[in-house]
This record gives sequence, structure tokens and C-alpha cells, in this order.
Amino acid sequence: IGFATAGFLVGFGTRLSNGCTSGHGICGLARLSKRSFAAVLTFMATGIGSASLCNPSCAIKFLSTTAEELDNFYPTRSSKYVAIALGSLLVGTALAGMKKVKTRDDNAKPTIGNTKEPVALLTGSLFSIGLAISGMIKSYKIYNFLDVKGFSTETWDSTLLYVMGGGLAISAASYQFVRGYSYLKNDAKVQSCPLTQSKTGGAFNLPNKAAEIDAPLILGSALFGIGWGIGGLCPGPAFFLASAGYPKVLYLWWPANILGAFLGKQAKKLFG
Repeated sequence: IGFATAGFLVGFGTRLSNGCTSGHGICGLARLSKRSFAAVLTFMATGIGSASLCNPSCAIKFLSTTAEELDNFYPTRSSKYVAIALGSLLVGTALAGMKKVKTRDDNAKPTIGNTKEPVALLTGSLFSIGLAISGMIKSYKIYNFLDVKGFSTETWDSTLLYVMGGGLAISAASYQFVRGYSYLKNDAKVQSCPLTQSKTGGAFNLPNKAAEIDAPLILGSALFGIGWGIGGLCPGPAFFLASAGYPKVLYLWWPANILGAFLGKQAKKLFG
């Protein structure tokens, strides 16, 4: 129940607030977005609250998502086969998409450099490697960061702080080369589109600067934080674990997350 509850809340909250730890916590803060500052403060607060209440020593055992409290937590032979099948399908779809060269300039000669698929494949791989090396795929590291009782028991883990801080620094430096977000004096170094896209039709996909802090942002971030604190997982690490065949994430967290994201998208319409 804990995995399904966490996955649903993370999916619903991410969709409603248009971001998660990566979207708001790294990319948003790097471009000094007021919405992202509000989102991070909100989901950190609710994440700390839920992790402190739903940690392994908590009486609410049905929400526990730690390996010590659960049977069949680690990958089984069948779950590995399912993960391999689904992963192969996704990789095959990605490779097929790479063959479809798209360009917005009809007069331009199509080249692989004008497509984003190879770059997405590379950056996605780097992101996965980074998650594994930093230990962010281990939910207990998230628990030990968010659980405030860790200060008194000397179990508090600062890993997440360094990982997000490092990612934020790199992201902030990268935004100095994006037109409209740069503080550099030399405009010659500022780019109007990604290097892999044509300058005549390419563009950065960035949120609207004028967007205000609103109810969907705060509510979605709060729900995301609660789910994050219960499960110790956000979409990136959860995708990694599902691909590795962890049954609780593959069969419970992700289906619930997809349902939550779908309902979150419908809920956004209620706010106009």
C-alpha cells in the first residue's frame, strides 16, 4: 500500500505542479524561478513531515516502503524478465524515433544534428549513471535526509543536499548561455536554441516567466512531497529501480504514478 500511495501522490502532485525535485529543485531554482522556490519550500516541508511520520519505526506499518519491513522487495527472476521486456520496448521505440529526422526549416537539409533524440538518449544515460553513483536510487538515503529525527539519532544523511546542490550549480552555469536567462555581458556566447537544433527553427523549451504562484502549484507540490516522503522515490530513481526489476516499484509504484499523473492532468482543468 505504501508504494502505491507514494506513486499516486508523486504522479498527481508532479502533474498538478508541473515539476518535481529535478524540474523545480534543479532546473527551476537555477533560473531563479519564483514558482520553483515556492514549490521546493512546499514539497520539502511536506516531505520532511511525511518521512518523519512514516519512517520504519512508525506505527503506520502499512505505509512502510523499506526493504527491512517488506517481503519480495528485491528483484525476482520474473520481475527482471518483465523489466527487460518493457525496457527493450522503450529502447526500441527510442531508436525508431531517432531515425525520423525532423526539421522546422523546409529548405534546410535534414541532419542528425537537428534532432533531439540522440541528445535525450545521452543525457538520460548520464542522469541514470549519476543517480546510481550518488546513491539516490536508495530510498533510505532520502528517508535519512528528510527524517528530522535523524539529527538526534545521528542517522541524518546529507547526500541529497550535495547531489541537488551539485546539479543546481551545473544547471545554473548552463543557463548563463540561454538567451533571456543569462547574466553574462557577452551576448555573443548566449544561445537562442540548443546547439543540436537549427537556429532558424529551434528553440529552448522553457516555462513562462510571467507565470504566478497559484493553488495548483502549492497543492501539487504538497502532495508530491507527501508521496516523496512516504516512498523515498521521485520519478527518476523510480524509473531506474523499475528497469532493474524491483517488483514493488515496477508493479505498484509506477502503475499508481501513471494513474495519479492522469488524474492530476484532469484536476488542472478544474483550476482553469
